Amino acid sequence: MGRNDKKAAAERERAEWQLGIDWARWLMAGNSPQVLTMYGLVLEPGEVAYVNTPLQYARLYGGSGRYTHSGGLFIGKPGLVLGLMAANAAVNASRKAAAKRDMQLMWRDLQEVPTIATNYRLLCHLPRSGWMSFYYSAVQEFYPDPANWMITFGFQNAEPLRLAGLATPTLSVLTSWCVLGSDRWQGEPGIAPLIEAATGRQLPPGVVQGEIGPGEPRRLGNLEP
Repeated sequence: MGRNDKKAAAERERAEWQLGIDWARWLMAGNSPQVLTMYGLVLEPGEVAYVNTPLQYARLYGGSGRYTHSGGLFIGKPGLVLGLMAANAAVNASRKAAAKRDMQLMWRDLQEVPTIATNYRLLCHLPRSGWMSFYYSAVQEFYPDPANWMITFGFQNAEPLRLAGLATPTLSVLTSWCVLGSDRWQGEPGIAPLIEAATGRQLPPGVVQGEIGPGEPRRLGNLEP
């Protein structure tokens, strides 16, 4: 990345961070988000869209652990048969080890997808699956981390979801307001730098208004692989 590209990227980050501050200030004043006009996508009765942006999508889960066991009948001279059996055993051992590694929890399905935030849910459009819904009412764990440009959600009956990208400051404020409610969202520690900047209070060490750098990664409880 050239010098001009780095400068443009830094300016974009500052602009997106400031937009998150503006959203926090707007909601803290008792206002509701501005509604987007949507075409094509049919929302539920009473549902309105607030944000439409591309984000990096990932899900946390382990693989099945299944693998194909290689076998067969080996005929020939004893030395050849023993060699073939040893090679076959090595292949099966390698497949078994790979399957065991695949069972480990890790972030998978990484891709950039169109994402819409409404007053009821997040919608992510996957190329193979179409629109997938993640309802705020099903969220059991919630970790907005705008300082590191990501948000993590844990659900009752679905794999955890991680969204990342430049729109994270805005989405962190909005989803805090939607998930936690208007009476609790300002106390969410993950968005504290945005809240403090919105109210003009001093920011915590390591976070300088107008200069965005990586923050301390939040512990994700049960969602940390």
